[in-house]
Amino acid sequence: MEVGLQFIFQNTHEGMSDAEMFRKETQLAIFAEEVGMDFILAPEHHFDPGYSMMPDNMQWLSYLAGKTSRMKIGTGAIILPWWKNPTRVAEKIAMLDILLEGRFMLGFGRGLARKEYETFGIDMNEARERFDQSAEIILDILETGVAEYDTKFFKQTRTEIHPRPETNWREHGFQSVAMTPDSGIAAANLGAAMMSFVQLPWEQHHAAVEAWRARFREVHPGKEPGAPVFSDFTFCHEDPQVAEDVARKYLSKYFLSVIRHYDFDGSHWGETKGYQAYQGGADAIKAAGLEAACEGFVQSQLWGTPEKIIEGWKKRFEMTGELRPALAISYAGLPFDLARGSLELIGTQVVPELHKLKGKAKVAA
Repeated sequence: MEVGLQFIFQNTHEGMSDAEMFRKETQLAIFAEEVGMDFILAPEHHFDPGYSMMPDNMQWLSYLAGKTSRMKIGTGAIILPWWKNPTRVAEKIAMLDILLEGRFMLGFGRGLARKEYETFGIDMNEARERFDQSAEIILDILETGVAEYDTKFFKQTRTEIHPRPETNWREHGFQSVAMTPDSGIAAANLGAAMMSFVQLPWEQHHAAVEAWRARFREVHPGKEPGAPVFSDFTFCHEDPQVAEDVARKYLSKYFLSVIRHYDFDGSHWGETKGYQAYQGGADAIKAAGLEAACEGFVQSQLWGTPEKIIEGWKKRFEMTGELRPALAISYAGLPFDLARGSLELIGTQVVPELHKLKGKAKVAA
């Protein structure tokens, strides 16, 4: 089982500038290689440092590539509807992949925040179509080295891109964010491994993985879907009470930032094409109450002593089969000394045990 990190770049640190926070977060990513992590993922988010500030994850990964030598590093994810020219995305992917010599992990996403769509001047009702068209175009360019397309949203006269791509990602394997059933189907249709955040009891995530696997095998007969990537918001400490106190405080703060950034207290989801599934989640939060919903989120994450976190991932593995944990270890203003200590424990005590978990994805009966 490969074990990595999902970085967030959330600046709610009191009195800390964006620049200082960004440098500290980057130092954590470099330290991750020292303690044995297998990969790093970076999101794409704009305009809201209280949630996440990563306007160009491929640029950041280029810097990280020069500071590391072993870890895989990847996009978690490139939000395709926000990029109006798929050719330029394909060029950036090809160049970064060449420089990383096999260490690059490619991930696509559709995006969820109304503020980001509005600021970019893109109608959220078009998001699913834009994502589907852009993903296929980019994969085609990376397979052939040639950009030529004429779709509803994107047009390009025939041209070759250089440096010429080395990797055919359809064969190599890549990830696509799948937080809802329709995104899981979209990932399967593309031939992508699903990438998601833990936010519910694992049994519900297991059902989503099984649905994605079933669709993948239906669309791509003879090909196995590989290991899905799941991000937990975690905190590790040898003292169980310290672990619980810190985890509860900062996981709760992070959950509230999610509610604010994504307008989960609103009703616009049901009126936005392709996002109706999120209205059910928003309604459930309202029905349960914010305090209960926050507690549910805290309980769904794996935090605590190294032994507790290891046991939690073993149980998920036994139920669902092969997985790739991508742990978020810095969020919501968690002090960097605590984040670094947590990362060191995870790298030295948790990761070696999870590496021992080997097995293929379970095949549905």
